[in-house]
Amino acid sequence: MGEGIMQSRGVVIIGGGIGGLCAAIALRQAGLEVAVYERAEAYRPLGAGLSLWPNAMRAFEALGLAREVAGAGASWRETVMHRWDGKVLSRMAVDELCRELGQPTVGLLRAELQQVLLRALGPGVVHLGAACTGFLVEGEGVRVTFADGQQVRGDCLIGADGLHSVVRQRLLPEVRPRYGGRTSWRGVVNVASEVIPEGSQFELYGPGARFGITHIGRGPEGTWRMYWFLLVPAPQGGQDVEGGHREAVLSHVRGWMEPVESLVRATPESDILRTDIHYLEPLPSWGEGPVTLLGDSAHAMVTDMGQGACQAIEDALVLAKLLREDANRVRALRTYEARRRPRTAHIAELSLRAGSIRYLRNPVARWGRDLLMQALPSSVALNQLRRVVGYDFLAS
Repeated sequence: MGEGIMQSRGVVIIGGGIGGLCAAIALRQAGLEVAVYERAEAYRPLGAGLSLWPNAMRAFEALGLAREVAGAGASWRETVMHRWDGKVLSRMAVDELCRELGQPTVGLLRAELQQVLLRALGPGVVHLGAACTGFLVEGEGVRVTFADGQQVRGDCLIGADGLHSVVRQRLLPEVRPRYGGRTSWRGVVNVASEVIPEGSQFELYGPGARFGITHIGRGPEGTWRMYWFLLVPAPQGGQDVEGGHREAVLSHVRGWMEPVESLVRATPESDILRTDIHYLEPLPSWGEGPVTLLGDSAHAMVTDMGQGACQAIEDALVLAKLLREDANRVRALRTYEARRRPRTAHIAELSLRAGSIRYLRNPVARWGRDLLMQALPSSVALNQLRRVVGYDFLAS
């Protein structure tokens, strides 16, 4: 695609992450022409893990991809929460909820999910190395410009370009992501033994820190692929010394119950990522005319409910459904926004609230929190989770 050449597309999606790829699949299945433009030159083979709750798996069932997505990772049946020294604070029987909803919970590598979605799309839909620089609404359509001078015209534009969305910046230049007060380290490692019981997800709470461990499938030669994360309150913009990610993590978890330290030590330095956690306050609007937002570009949230990717996937299915049902593209986009804004704002607020008690440093406050976690029936947490992941997002 040479400089200055104008191409005509039906729906133009900026951003080839999970939300953008799911939207492309759903829109094509709805009979629309779609093109995805992703700024990255290539998809990275490694990266962080993610959790797909039954709401996301229901969406993949609708796309005909649930079996392949589940096969790319590992399901878990129980979440066990511990104090840093190993004392069990609570257990949540996730399998109970999964049986009720008819969908599993799946942990998998983000890159593995991307590959499943790319295979489903086939060649010629995703254009890599395409950095969007802006757009202009023209009549009933929109013209999109890219850093290399390319221009593409579409009937509508979907900004699925993440936290630092160029599309959102053009729509709402005053909006800035907010720092969530925490930084995260995430690692993926293949180990010879299962480390934690298969079907379990572990969370551990220490002084101002939260550590999680999840199976995300099988690695090479029969190994177990594990994903772990550490979240710690920290000043914004902090960085580790070169080659120092592993040591930085260990400085927070020395003396914690096994397998925390051994898992971190076994993780190659190059497979550990450090990222500050940001989020968006609920936006005053998601779009105008033939332009709208999807996923993190519209509702980036802190990670404490594990719903970031799941909500982007929900967005994609709802958007495709409404564009299929209403030939008036602009009206369909406004209906999509009206459906999704309250839902995602509610989940974002729940995520902020969940995080407020997980990173306590004060020993007395931690003691009180731990007592509450032990005393609270698991059915209470399960009921709250049911309201989040059992929601019928495709209902009219």
